[in-house]
Amino acid sequence: MVTPNTFTTGNRKVGSKLTGKRIAYCAKKTDRSRLKDKEKSIRKEERYDLIGDVHGHLDLLTALCEKLGYVQKGLGFEHPKGRKLIFVGDLVNRGPDSCGVLETVRKTWEEGNAFVTLGNHEFRILQLADQKKSLPDPKYETFVPWLKRLPLFLDLEEIRVVHAAWHISSIALVSRSPVPDNSFIQATSVKNSPERQAVDRILKGVKANLPSGSVLRDRFGVARAKGRLRWWEDLRGKPFSKALFSQMYGDSLEEIPDPKDISQVEPYPKEDKIVFIGHYCLEKHIPKINDNVVCIDGCVTCDKQLWGYRHSSEKTPAEANLFYAEY
Repeated sequence: MVTPNTFTTGNRKVGSKLTGKRIAYCAKKTDRSRLKDKEKSIRKEERYDLIGDVHGHLDLLTALCEKLGYVQKGLGFEHPKGRKLIFVGDLVNRGPDSCGVLETVRKTWEEGNAFVTLGNHEFRILQLADQKKSLPDPKYETFVPWLKRLPLFLDLEEIRVVHAAWHISSIALVSRSPVPDNSFIQATSVKNSPERQAVDRILKGVKANLPSGSVLRDRFGVARAKGRLRWWEDLRGKPFSKALFSQMYGDSLEEIPDPKDISQVEPYPKEDKIVFIGHYCLEKHIPKINDNVVCIDGCVTCDKQLWGYRHSSEKTPAEANLFYAEY
């Protein structure tokens, strides 16, 4: 992956306090003038800026939106050229201001300036609320009615958006209730129900059991029993080293996954629409673009980078359209 050029601002207000953090904006071989020039030839309805997993980092969200030319409108954002934001989910948890992110995104959505899909973290909030259980933050309660109005995926004219995997049969199943109602949410709480399996695949990814005879660890050193697969590829006969998307570390990576696990995979056609996803907390050296699948989650909490992608009707994704804001 080519390292993008970096732009740096001076000290900025982060949250409610002036801090010494410096926020850098990044885009491969680009600058603000290129962004403005490119917009002149784009039809309004085809201009989207996709934002990866925010996880409560309101300061980075604000920085990235400003870099992409958005201005604040009340508590939300709008673009003077009519561009729209699309959030791939996981707005909350881990970061310092999840409620601030929820409020900002909700206001932007209410003004018609954003689309939002549910991530696994938001969907878990809906499950807990339905079960009358404690939420990760009691303040999330006020956002539950809004979260219940959001879809599990987006299938737009030129692009598709889902949090983790465009698993074709699972998308077909949840299409019966793309904006999950109470009965659907309740069905996902039943172990091994079709609804639960479908939601797990599209919001958490398609997974395979890792070799039981040795230990494989993720990027954080945590031992894992399952790994997330490259769900868009034909993985038959490929070892774990080539089948896993979220990289694992250990001595068994050249073993072949169980064919039963691989049989879950439904390869995504390379000639189909671009699919934008988040979720995978990719390390910096792992490419974010794989054929027509674009992952814009670079682990904002760990790497301090919030990624985005500027889509302007192209049918083939380009690294030049990847952007990030960082501390």
